[in-house]
Amino acid sequence: MIVGVDIDNVIADTEREVRRVLEADRGISLVREDFRHYALEKMPGLTKDDLDYVIDRFKDGSIFLSVPVIDGSRDTLRRLMERHRVVLVTSRPQSVEGYTREWLNKNHVPFHELHFTPESKVNGIPYDLFIEDQDNFACEIAESGSYVLLYDAPWNRHVRHDSIERVFTWEDIDRFCFPPCATRGVKTK
Repeated sequence: MIVGVDIDNVIADTEREVRRVLEADRGISLVREDFRHYALEKMPGLTKDDLDYVIDRFKDGSIFLSVPVIDGSRDTLRRLMERHRVVLVTSRPQSVEGYTREWLNKNHVPFHELHFTPESKVNGIPYDLFIEDQDNFACEIAESGSYVLLYDAPWNRHVRHDSIERVFTWEDIDRFCFPPCATRGVKTK
């Protein structure tokens, strides 16, 4: 089985880092529920200067190095890699590949392949399962025939699709991928 996994807001807690940067550097205090849109330019209360500041941090790649790892992601990815091909797929620009690989290595995030696809995550790889948080990509992937685990976020709560199941934690993802009946009699690490 081929499992596609998004990085930002699925493995990397990027939204939390954006909130931290906005508060520390711009004096803007936001909570997770304020992020009703994936696109920062649609965020109410942010000025053009605020947006430019955060976007510049994304473009130069520096913001990616300090992003925390979402709890449980590494352990479930390790288990998935034992049985399946794990392909990380990100909409980050190719220009930050070095920072992305450095972050993945530094944080011991396991994977088989890494792809940068800013326009579309339907990239010719026949994913059996895809773990995603961005609403438009989740729908596009589901429409292409893959089953999607949608990592819950305020910006994707409107999404409904027969091939999309909402998950709230990596524990949920682990339970979906490794139900008790599938591991009965098998020693897990």
